Amino acid sequence: MQETPKLSLNAVRVFECAARLGGMLAAAEELGVTPGAVSHQIRALEERIGVSLFRRRNNSIALTDAGRQFQRDVTPALAMIERAAGALYRDRDAVVIRASVSLAVRWLIPALERFKAGAAEARIRLETTHYARVELGGRADIAISYLRRGEDGPGALLFKDVCRPMLAPALLERSRYVRRGDIGRVPALSATAGDWDWRLWAEQAGLGFDALKFSHVFDTDDAAIHAATAGLGMVLATSFMTAKEIAAGSLVHLPDAPAVATGELRLLSAGRASRLARQLADWLREEARRAA
Repeated sequence: MQETPKLSLNAVRVFECAARLGGMLAAAEELGVTPGAVSHQIRALEERIGVSLFRRRNNSIALTDAGRQFQRDVTPALAMIERAAGALYRDRDAVVIRASVSLAVRWLIPALERFKAGAAEARIRLETTHYARVELGGRADIAISYLRRGEDGPGALLFKDVCRPMLAPALLERSRYVRRGDIGRVPALSATAGDWDWRLWAEQAGLGFDALKFSHVFDTDDAAIHAATAGLGMVLATSFMTAKEIAAGSLVHLPDAPAVATGELRLLSAGRASRLARQLADWLREEARRAA
């Protein structure tokens, strides 16, 4: 049985370039080599497979029938190799993170900026969702998922979601709120399905849920926090999501209102995570520890 010749991948790549561009000079310019090097690679390839791939006339070349067939066969194969190499490069220098919109805007994006300051080569892709419970999948390396109090799920603890009512100082003043029993004087802002978080808070605070008076409904925590800052009502939020507003004095804690653990954020890491993804996951855990 005749042995199939072993071909130089570089020679095949040079051939594809010359065939696509229609000339040795153009191929040399794209590949960053001399026209003589291109011609040498193609002649070596022709000798190896025993077939003429080009017809040469003075300073021009044209594909033979065999050359056209070879081009049709090798072009998709070379593209597949390029994609495979690109995937490996992405795995080394890029990280894909999934998180809820509010967490991304409120904590994750500022944290990633600080991470990039010490890892300039990192290329981070952030995928956001309106759902609090986030799953790994596809090409995600890291996911940050929310579990309500009492729920079970995968991942390592990142934050305890300890929430308390917060509102603008001006709203607190004009509401004439003094103590917990005055809760109905301050409009509450809704940002969860069925207000499950407010129901849990009211139970732990020793209040009936009916004591709360709701004014506006929002589809993200971030929007509700902005509304609270504007004086539209009080939001049930955690300190790491409102640190900037608390520091600036645009939000204050409602007096005599306890902090209640409503859930927790978990960090999920893919089993195939790259060195950079593992480094980022460790860094996020340390950031969370400092912010808690």
